[in-house]
Amino acid sequence: MRNALLLPFAILAAVAAPLPSAPRPPVEELRSFQFADTNLMAELVAAEPDVISPVALGWDAAGRMFVAEMRDYPNANHGGSLRLLEDRDGDGRHESAKLFADRLSFPNSVLPWNGGVLVTAAPDLLFLKDTDGDGRADERRVLLTGFGTGNQQLRANGLTWGFDGWVYGANGRSDGQVRRPGSTNAVSLRGRDFRFRPDSGEFETLAGRSQFGLAMDEWGRRFLSWNTIPVRHEVMPDRYLAHHALVAGAEVLADLLPPGDGGEVFPLTSAPRIFNNESSSHFNALSGLTLFRGEALGADYRGNAFVGESLANLVHRRVLVPAGASFEARRAEEGTEFLRGGDPWFHPVNFATGPDGALYVVDFYREFVEHPDWVPQEMRDQVSWQTGRDHGRIWRVVRRDARPIRSGRAPNLAALNDAALVGLLETTNSWQRETAQRLLIERRSAPSIEPLRAMTRSARLPIARFLAGQALAAQSALDPSTLAGALKDAHPAVRAKALELAMNRTWPGLAGMPPEIASAIAAAADDPGAPVRLWAALALRAVPDNSLRESALAKLLDPKRDRWVRLAAISSMAAVTQEQAARWLPGPTSTLKPAPKPTTADPDRQRVVERFAPALKLSGNRSTGAVAFGNSCLACHYFQGRGVRVGPDLSGISARPPEDLLVAILDPSRQVAPEYTAYEIALTDGETVTGLFASETETRITVRRPGAQDANIPRHQIRSIETTGKSLMPDGLETGMSRQDLADLISFLRDPDASLLPP
Repeated sequence: MRNALLLPFAILAAVAAPLPSAPRPPVEELRSFQFADTNLMAELVAAEPDVISPVALGWDAAGRMFVAEMRDYPNANHGGSLRLLEDRDGDGRHESAKLFADRLSFPNSVLPWNGGVLVTAAPDLLFLKDTDGDGRADERRVLLTGFGTGNQQLRANGLTWGFDGWVYGANGRSDGQVRRPGSTNAVSLRGRDFRFRPDSGEFETLAGRSQFGLAMDEWGRRFLSWNTIPVRHEVMPDRYLAHHALVAGAEVLADLLPPGDGGEVFPLTSAPRIFNNESSSHFNALSGLTLFRGEALGADYRGNAFVGESLANLVHRRVLVPAGASFEARRAEEGTEFLRGGDPWFHPVNFATGPDGALYVVDFYREFVEHPDWVPQEMRDQVSWQTGRDHGRIWRVVRRDARPIRSGRAPNLAALNDAALVGLLETTNSWQRETAQRLLIERRSAPSIEPLRAMTRSARLPIARFLAGQALAAQSALDPSTLAGALKDAHPAVRAKALELAMNRTWPGLAGMPPEIASAIAAAADDPGAPVRLWAALALRAVPDNSLRESALAKLLDPKRDRWVRLAAISSMAAVTQEQAARWLPGPTSTLKPAPKPTTADPDRQRVVERFAPALKLSGNRSTGAVAFGNSCLACHYFQGRGVRVGPDLSGISARPPEDLLVAILDPSRQVAPEYTAYEIALTDGETVTGLFASETETRITVRRPGAQDANIPRHQIRSIETTGKSLMPDGLETGMSRQDLADLISFLRDPDASLLPP
């Protein structure tokens, strides 16, 4: 789907583009696909009229496919629908299609649960269920409401089962005040993702603001997506830091692109017909992140991150390589892509691992995926944005030499008893074992408890031991003996999750945490794996023995340890000073320099742009421009391993046209993406703090500011919060600059080199 700008660049005019194209039959689109791995192939699962404008899919316990259709995109009203597809003869093609629900407001994700499905359709999160067996939802309930209804492609989405009894979702960038129907107690979603329990209605916000799609790996670790960043990792939930004033606002998300990776893409199609000056050669419209867990592509693809670059008609792949407590997402294909489409209507917007172990690709197939909100006002009525809206395809990717079990032959897991479901936790089919685990948590059946405990001890597959422990914890049935065994499990991911469960458990009685549990947590400080040590660092704050706790924390604060581990260890310390924290955890705040603050600024920014426009015709000096960039930009921007992450990451800036750069520098507030809109927070003592929201909890707000440390502000000290509607980047940076100076700066931005920057 078309996404917002990397920078608050203004859109000047339409880009010269190819002539409009026409839709192709599915068989012709299929012939245009080019895989980097010639052992792979795509098969058609469904196409129009059986599926129209699809954006997300999921399978219920019977293996039936539910597809969210955003027919109303980009700006109609209540035209969205949910389609129920079935492959009844097992040939892989879903020949049965029913309209499960209609008149939905831009439905953009679907997740089976409790015999029905959960659907995001802002402002609501709905539960839909067919109670009479006719294939159409007759039960329709609003579980949560208040999600923001901003731009239709930036709404809450990405519903994902988290193995812990919670459902996780992506913010989408429209925020909101979320509450249960009938309740006045709303939770702000500003700048945050979320999770909730569909049975009880509990709702919490999470670090990060995923754009379209989020993912879990098979161990329940959360990964986020963004339009220009293919994958980020939540190294630890920030709720575990919120109690500690020195680290409460610390960043817990890791950008996984290797240093110097500018995000270039290699499409097969020519430059798309677009209506602004954005790049089509670098990440621009990424969506639908998934971590593939199937077996139908071969072992080399398991655990890989897949994301669609929908504007460039391709599927991009990254391999996650462990790096300390987190990962590095390395490019899997060089000079090409996992899948390139030769049809300009091919728009891969979402992905999923299917019941058959294959990778499923959701193809929004239509002419435009751009949203008119990103198009100059004078052109919005000149284009038929819904051209091709009656099309849509779903593809299955498999190996040519080893086709998977067809989805139509998948067993109906809902018909199995508890013992059979527990047994399925050991299957190598990820969809079956994860669905079985969800059903066990939904049923909360007492007869399943002992078999689950036995599974944690004796299962051959580590993933089965992990899922069994999660199912027990979700039902408050994880006893100390089972937990103690998990803390000593042979697999590091099982040990890491056991540490989190030990930290979150309420230990009754005066004695509190059993000594054997406390000792196991302390012993984990010496674990060979950085992820396990990180969770040991967090869990140590629950250990009641002060001597045992502080001794273990001292080991974890060793400067040679992973930075994330040291951050977690500081959060568990009973007493620590700012100076100690800075020594144990040096970071960019120690080298911050003041952001430039122009003394005067012409309020007519268009006039300024016109005055400096001749700079675009001058030959610039790249080295001189590098000095200007270092002095003026690194206080707010990250660039090729330098600078600070306040504004957007500029590592891929070279892809931007010179005209875009001119406007971005001189009129930064002409069009501001929501995440870079500045807020003014008025405090009860009369002071005002201006900055961006870094994170927000029920008790405090963290504000990110240029040239200064993050400000952690307790809510009781806040009188009011107002958006300025403007970029945090100030007007007037041209003060004291000549046209040649600007030409030099643009020359560096067009051909950047971090080695030219001043020290």
